[in-house]
Amino acid sequence: MIRLLRASLLRHWPLLTIGVVAILLANGLELLAPFYIGQAVDAITRAQEGGVPLLALAVIVAAGAAALSQFVRRICFSGLGYRVEMELRSQLFAHLLKLDQRFFQQIRTGDIMARATNDMTAVQALITIGISNMGNAIVIFAAVVTLMLLIDWQLTVFSVCLFAVPHIVLIFLGPYTRSRSHRLQEQFAALTARAQENLSGIRVVKAYAQEESEKRAFRAVNQDYMDKSLGFARIYNALWPVFAIADGAASVVLLYLGGVHVVQGRISLGQFVQFMTYLVIMSGPVLGIGWVVNYLFQGAASLRRIEEILDRPPAIQSPSAPREPAPVRGEIRFEDVSFSYGGHPVLERFSLLIPAGSTVGIVGSVGSGKTTLVRLLLRLHDPVDGRILFDGVDVRDLPLEWLRTQIRCVLQEPFLFSDTLARNIALGSPSPVSEVGRGGGLEWAAELSQLSADLDQFPDGLETVIGERGITLSGGQKQRATIARAILTHPSVLVLDDAFSSVDTNTEEAILKGLRAARGNQTRLVIAHRVSTIKDSDLIVVLDAGRAVEQGTHSQLLERRGVYERLYGHQRLEDDLLQWRNPDGESR
Repeated sequence: MIRLLRASLLRHWPLLTIGVVAILLANGLELLAPFYIGQAVDAITRAQEGGVPLLALAVIVAAGAAALSQFVRRICFSGLGYRVEMELRSQLFAHLLKLDQRFFQQIRTGDIMARATNDMTAVQALITIGISNMGNAIVIFAAVVTLMLLIDWQLTVFSVCLFAVPHIVLIFLGPYTRSRSHRLQEQFAALTARAQENLSGIRVVKAYAQEESEKRAFRAVNQDYMDKSLGFARIYNALWPVFAIADGAASVVLLYLGGVHVVQGRISLGQFVQFMTYLVIMSGPVLGIGWVVNYLFQGAASLRRIEEILDRPPAIQSPSAPREPAPVRGEIRFEDVSFSYGGHPVLERFSLLIPAGSTVGIVGSVGSGKTTLVRLLLRLHDPVDGRILFDGVDVRDLPLEWLRTQIRCVLQEPFLFSDTLARNIALGSPSPVSEVGRGGGLEWAAELSQLSADLDQFPDGLETVIGERGITLSGGQKQRATIARAILTHPSVLVLDDAFSSVDTNTEEAILKGLRAARGNQTRLVIAHRVSTIKDSDLIVVLDAGRAVEQGTHSQLLERRGVYERLYGHQRLEDDLLQWRNPDGESR
């Protein structure tokens, strides 16, 4: 935590330096006023009032200069806090993009959002309020104690001892307060996660009439957060009476002892006034440490939560000495690949050669490992055993970004951003959307994916802004938009992972026909549940329990009368049943 904070502050050392100089200058100027006041009091008591106006002017000038320096201090530390907050948030976001899928399966999105928002604000307050005021308090305490010692060491010792009492209490409460602050931040993360999950799944909540149930659950989490907040507030506010009592006791004792020392002639009346003014100046920042410590503890707890993510190394990274095959052909080879999720095997010694420029279809039951092959090919995960070769090079030896640029996927669950349809399709294109559109690329991709047939439904065509996650589009429109996105850049390898589950058979056939016509030298891996999607592939692989149990062309596999033939028979039966339905949906 200290390392991360120090590195963040040192990146802005000019601003930090100006802020520190401003603290020193402000306190130095502020401490001139008591000296001038003491001189004025002694001058009055000695009937030497002639220099008093000049001393009064000096007090005003010193106070004005000190106020200006304090303004510079606050501006510098505020700028420093906001800059560190911005950089840490950007650093956190960039690191999150590098982390593997397993991390996001282990942490809630709401927890991540809490760290990127509330925790970042606490870190900003740690610098803007915590470090700034703590530094100011330390400087003023050291300077005032030194000056007070020059006036009367006995009064100074009594003052320091009385002021030390509440700070000893702070030291003992420190670990407990930090722990409570950390639990408070975690509870806020749980609250954020609960809200995020409900808003993301609002359609499910409404469809199952769970509004009242979710409202009660959220109220319970919110109540827990309030209880923890109040608990922390009680501890924090309990410090103020301790500081106030110490301040009152110090004032009474020092007034009495100081009066005795003036009467005994140890110090003059002006020096006593000067001493008490120093004490007043010191009491503000020093007694305010109880307030500052709240920001320090909360900021430290938040910084630790941010550091937990930043210190987690990405499981999937580009190699230190990457290789790139030249020229790119698009041949893919799986060699004895095994993989498991949480100890549950999904693929077992799977081997397959996909020649460059060929189309290979993969079919199998749910959970047979079809989608896992895509994730391993994209290096969203790495195999437990075996290896995957791209043009003869292990994918773990290829630059990660380069590999994913060569392969474009249409995944099972299409995801669209809250942006224009054109920008969603052009995602991943090296050229700006305007340039892609000029060359007819967007129109070509929309035509081939059969999305163009629905463009008249959108008020601004491809420039229509779609809702979050493409909520304003139908399932079939979202799938066709992601197909257009995948084919736009003419990748070396095109992967279709159950890409036609939400489109009708006529649209599917039209898209496949267009893909075959535009094939060129592109390698294609087609994963499907419907046999009709892959029956024209150069090679069909049947997966069962993570193993390739059958391979061959459509006709060859039918002749074997094995798993594929049974799948094909079941699907033909389903198609026949669908054709024997009346227009009103009832069976004949």
